[in-house]
Amino acid sequence: MPDDQTFLKAIQSESAQERFSAWRAAGSASPSVIPQLGKLAASSNPGVAKAAREALATMVHSVGKDPNSKNRAEIVKNLLELAGPAYERTVRVHALRLLANIAGEEAVPAISRWIHDPELSEEVAYCLERIPGSASIKALAAAYKDAREDFKPRILAALGHRRAEEGVSLSLEAMRSPNKELAVAGVKAFGRIGKKAPSNPRLPDPKSLSEWQRIEQMDSMLRYADAQAAEGNTAEAMRIYKTALERPEEHWQCAAIIGMAKLGTAEAAAAILPKMKSENRTVRITAQNAWKRMAAG
Repeated sequence: MPDDQTFLKAIQSESAQERFSAWRAAGSASPSVIPQLGKLAASSNPGVAKAAREALATMVHSVGKDPNSKNRAEIVKNLLELAGPAYERTVRVHALRLLANIAGEEAVPAISRWIHDPELSEEVAYCLERIPGSASIKALAAAYKDAREDFKPRILAALGHRRAEEGVSLSLEAMRSPNKELAVAGVKAFGRIGKKAPSNPRLPDPKSLSEWQRIEQMDSMLRYADAQAAEGNTAEAMRIYKTALERPEEHWQCAAIIGMAKLGTAEAAAAILPKMKSENRTVRITAQNAWKRMAAG
C-alpha cells in the first residue's frame, strides 16, 4: 500500500502513465485520501481531475463485492463528506453516484437531506433508489410531499422501480392531478408496484392525454393486471384485461388475450372465444393459439 502523500503525488503527476498507474492501484490506498481526491477531482487540469475521479471509482469497486470489507464503512463516510456543500457540484454528483453502489441504510439520512436541492435532486433519487432496505423507500416517500411539481414524477418512478407499497397511495394521489405528466407518472408507478389499491384507481381521462401518454397508461395497467394475476387475484386481473380487450387496437387486444390465457379460468375462456372469429387476422390467430394452449392444459 503506497503512503498517502506518494499516492496523491502520483495522481497529480505530469505523466499520464503515472497518473493511470496510480488510479489503477487506488484500491489499496487509504480511505483517508478521499477528501483530497475530492478536491483534485475539481482540478482545472483535466488529466488530474480524471485521475482523481477514477481513483475514487476504483476505491469503491475494491469494496463493492464485499459488504464486510474493513474499508467499506470508511469509504462511505468519506464519500458522504464529498457529497456535501464544501465540494464542487461535479464532485458531489460523482460522490452520490459512487454511493449508489455501496451505501447502506445507515447513510440514507445524510443522503436524503439533499433531495430538495435542484442541482442534486436527480442524483439523490438515483442513489436512494439503489440503496437496499426500507429506509431508502421511506425517505423517497417522505420527500414526495415537499418535492417540486416537476420532480414528483421522478420520485414516483423510483418507488415504482422498487415496487414499494409506500408508493401506492402517492400514485393514486398523482393520478388525480390536473398535471397530466404527473398523473401518468402515477399510473406508471402504480402499474410497476402491482399492489391492489383499497378502491379502483381513478385513471386520467384518455381523451385528455397525448397518444404516447395513452399508450403508457394502458401498458401500465396491463403490467398491474399481470402482477395481480401472479398474486392469484384473477378477478382484478380480468377487470383490466377486459378493458384492454375492448380497445380497437390489435396489440391491446392481443395483450389481453395472452394475459387471460395464462389465468386459465372459465371466465377467461369465455372472453377469448369471440375473438377467435375476429375480423382482425392478428387478433384471431392470437385467440386461436391461446385457446389451444388453454385446452392443452
